[in-house]
Amino acid sequence: MSPVAQVRLLLDVWREVGRHLDVHESLALIGPLVERVIPLATIALRHVDVAGGRVDTLAAYPADGHAWRTTLQSGETESVLQWLSVGGVSVLVPGDPGPVGAAAAAPAGAWAIAGPLRLGDGAAALLVVTGESAIAGYAGLVADLLEPMGAAVANDRRLTELARLREAAEADKRALLSRLDRQDVSDAIVGAEAGLRAVMERVDQVARTDAPVLILGETGSGKEVVARAIHHRSRRAQGPFLRVNCGAIPPELVDSELFGHERGSFTGAIATRQGWFERADGGTLFLDEIGELPAAAQVRLLRVLQDGTFERVGGARTLTADVRIVAATHRPMQDLVRDGRFREDLWYRVSVFPVSLPPLRERRNDIPMLTAHFARRAGQRLFGAPIEPTASDVALLAAYAWPGNVRELAAVVERAAILGDGRHLDVGAALGGGAASPGPVSPGTTPAGTLEEANRRAIAEALHRAGGRIEGEGGAAARLGIHPATLRSRMRRLGIDWSSWRRGHGGSNR
Repeated sequence: MSPVAQVRLLLDVWREVGRHLDVHESLALIGPLVERVIPLATIALRHVDVAGGRVDTLAAYPADGHAWRTTLQSGETESVLQWLSVGGVSVLVPGDPGPVGAAAAAPAGAWAIAGPLRLGDGAAALLVVTGESAIAGYAGLVADLLEPMGAAVANDRRLTELARLREAAEADKRALLSRLDRQDVSDAIVGAEAGLRAVMERVDQVARTDAPVLILGETGSGKEVVARAIHHRSRRAQGPFLRVNCGAIPPELVDSELFGHERGSFTGAIATRQGWFERADGGTLFLDEIGELPAAAQVRLLRVLQDGTFERVGGARTLTADVRIVAATHRPMQDLVRDGRFREDLWYRVSVFPVSLPPLRERRNDIPMLTAHFARRAGQRLFGAPIEPTASDVALLAAYAWPGNVRELAAVVERAAILGDGRHLDVGAALGGGAASPGPVSPGTTPAGTLEEANRRAIAEALHRAGGRIEGEGGAAARLGIHPATLRSRMRRLGIDWSSWRRGHGGSNR
């Protein structure tokens, strides 16, 4: 074979290796190129499992030999590894009984040329070309093929590792979404077109900028949901979104958590650690309950907001981070500033664009949508099938004051789903079994009344619609989604006389 033809073949082989990451695709196209030059029978790429003493075929041309594998005998693995470490190719005569011949596994009566592949990560593999005795004269050309074929195997290993990492990341994502009770990282916000319309308009205004945002609202009103909406509508949507609960970090560790620390900077700092700012570089850092930050951390946070620089604890090198700050608090920040517990200059920095979230009691029109959303999700997650709330369920929930806001509503609906055994919501029992007592109602909102009054109104409405009938299809118990015995017990406790409904509507308690 002329030197020019040999160079052309190697260029063609390298071209196919560069075009295809999958080793099967590469070898399927490289095989015919080599076959034009070498009178071969097969080409095989084989992996040596050092720990298990096995040899597996990674890919073969023709492809029908691809599932071949064997187990090396005692002592053969060490000999094969020694041969692989030396390098170069070996010509194996038919029936070669040595360990290299066992690893190459040429077909009966075939000659073989075998050589080790350099993968660079400690893995052991070899290239095996088989054919008639004439192939022995092509040992030099096979040696030249070792480098591109090693690259083909290395590409395939990287592709496999990337697929494994992607599957692990997807599994982590699914587990996180399950813990968060979300279908997607950018779940639609329930009430965005109703009670939160004004809030979402402000979110759309500020999302396309990098201005710091301060979200104000009561506990459980959905501040993190709004913060995520700002992130996903911004140019940083592909970057990280990290949440830090400033009130949950011990004061002595705040600096280390936010800005990181160098190894040996304090007792227990056994390694250098990146802080939240470094980890959020290119994305959004959500500082929940920012009013809980101690004074020393407020000073360093102010510097980051002013010039984007900081140092790790115990470090002297100035670091930078491109981070968008979204802060949130349920506390009256003006009072904290006036009392000197929060820096006034930091307050001006973080409150460039305030967004106020209304409490749930001020957007009662959203309760039916939120109830349906949480009921479907709780039913699907807990029982494998969504649950649909009834009108009486919604009426009971709408009459409550919701001091815990949306977070409390989600908990009550989930409890109601469990009490209803996944078939319906037992809202009355859920509200009476551990829910917080109704809080004060703001002026101008719909009066909530007491829980007993809400139960009484719901039962009266159900009896009215059922014509005084309690049991059976269309009866008051079915309309309320509870057992007839439970309804009778509740009526006795509330002092509701069903007989007056029977006389008034000509119905029956049956």
